[in-house]
Amino acid sequence: MKHRDLCMILAMHRPLPLVFVLLLSFSSFAYSENLAKEVKKAAERSTLDQPGTAPFHLKATIAPSFERDKNSGRTGEVEIWWASPTQWKRELRCPQFHRVEIENGATHWEKNEGDYFPEWLREIALEVVQPIPPLAEVLEQVKTAEGSAMGPMINIDWVTNTGTAEVHNIRRSVVAIKNDTGLLLYADGFGWDGQFKNYTKFHGRMIPLTVSSGSPEVTAKITLEDLSKSDSASFDIPTAPGDAQPLRTVLIDETTLRKNLLPMDPISWPPLRDGPLQGNFTTYVVVDREGKVRDIGTLVAENQGVYETGAHAVQSMRFKAFVVDGVPVQVYSQITVPFNVVRPAASESFGSAQSFFERGRNAGFPYAGQKTPYILRAEFEAASNDGSVEKGRYEDTWLSETQWRREAWFAKSHYVRSRNGEKTYQFAEGNDSGTLRVAFRILEPIPAPDTFQEGDWRMKRDTLNGVNSIRVLTGYESPEGQLDPEQVRAFWFDESGLLLKTYFKGIETQRSEFVDFNGVRIAHRIDVRKDNKLAMRIRVTEVQAASAISDKTFEVPHHEWKRVFTDEAR
Repeated sequence: MKHRDLCMILAMHRPLPLVFVLLLSFSSFAYSENLAKEVKKAAERSTLDQPGTAPFHLKATIAPSFERDKNSGRTGEVEIWWASPTQWKRELRCPQFHRVEIENGATHWEKNEGDYFPEWLREIALEVVQPIPPLAEVLEQVKTAEGSAMGPMINIDWVTNTGTAEVHNIRRSVVAIKNDTGLLLYADGFGWDGQFKNYTKFHGRMIPLTVSSGSPEVTAKITLEDLSKSDSASFDIPTAPGDAQPLRTVLIDETTLRKNLLPMDPISWPPLRDGPLQGNFTTYVVVDREGKVRDIGTLVAENQGVYETGAHAVQSMRFKAFVVDGVPVQVYSQITVPFNVVRPAASESFGSAQSFFERGRNAGFPYAGQKTPYILRAEFEAASNDGSVEKGRYEDTWLSETQWRREAWFAKSHYVRSRNGEKTYQFAEGNDSGTLRVAFRILEPIPAPDTFQEGDWRMKRDTLNGVNSIRVLTGYESPEGQLDPEQVRAFWFDESGLLLKTYFKGIETQRSEFVDFNGVRIAHRIDVRKDNKLAMRIRVTEVQAASAISDKTFEVPHHEWKRVFTDEAR
């Protein structure tokens, strides 16, 4: 899976560091066949190597996108001289591989140095000229895909069933288009993946000069110019012979991949203290022409504890060589491995993360606990978009799971989420509506049950301000206990199930001053800190039973909304 499979968008608003991933809300997008037309138009506007494109010379310098991946070895260059679809030259270079290929009319010449074509180089070299390589296939999927308006863009995503008859799996694909320009923001599918920025005009085309791809991610910085007359000799076929057999990568399904899998020793899975005992480990795999696994992709499993063993097992797999038209080829595919583990002897079992989440929801949040109709009011202080500290207020009116309204005001902004029967609504106005979304999320931070992988979470006992608690955490924690602010998300619950603290993206909230309301203990004070500095304080000022309320209270005409790409329960 690529990082965009998470389906989350980061958003940072200048004075307040609290508007972050998952705190945006998204409106539903009414699908029509025009969506496929927009994708087709966007892709064709930015595809270089197609009939009608003016001759060009392109050079891309490739390097890891992030400092943490600087030692990944993923550096290189792509250079292309292109006159037409039947006359071009392309040179690819990285520390382990070098390729020159020339197409001149009916003659194709290719020379490779290195026995393995790195998949990351293949994909980025493709993306700099073809943002959506299998365009016809993608357009068929878009016709029935889910489309949603997400702030300044339209996001289209779909799921393809994969795996084998014995082990089911899925593959996610996505395309996003910017509303105001109609240009691609990102596109991700099987064997292709790109993010596109810094567009420039080129003879009627709109070409991104910054393209990112892969995991670990690399970024190509591109220069693009007209093909000069002096470059015409680039298409001459060298007198020296090229490779007798071309070096190709073929995308295949998992069933086809497994037909060539040679017998292997049973996998010895480690005993695991946390997470599900059974599930699937899956990743993408590149197999070279000799049947050796040369690279694997991002690891995905219901239990993170199997990652190391699963990765080693996949890397140790051997295959019969894959042959197409009598020539051995590299292959790229998905691989799924079932796991079955046990608990360590005498280890403490905490159960599932979901059990902690549901227990915490029922213990401390009135909409999930005793389900008594109520009205809850709160006040808060935070920095507004102009930098001044302003007061805001929040109101939650709840009659039942199908009739509720959450509403907040801050500065000159207003935000509402509501439900009346089968209809849900959302309304936002004002420059500080993002701050109100933050307040919504802080007041109800526990993720909905259908939005997380159980195996991503780990539990352990902890002490919080002298209170015995259990921490439920996902993401990287150093051996010294340092939490990675870019990855970690954590919740601390006391032994009765009350949520005491949360941590996400470096933002910490502490909940205190619990007051009983019909068996639910509601935190009346929530402090929000960033870098140990108080960024927001929310105080619940009133909780009272609700009497008869008109159905119209729960309607927001002309603002119907479908919940997508957020893990908030309401």
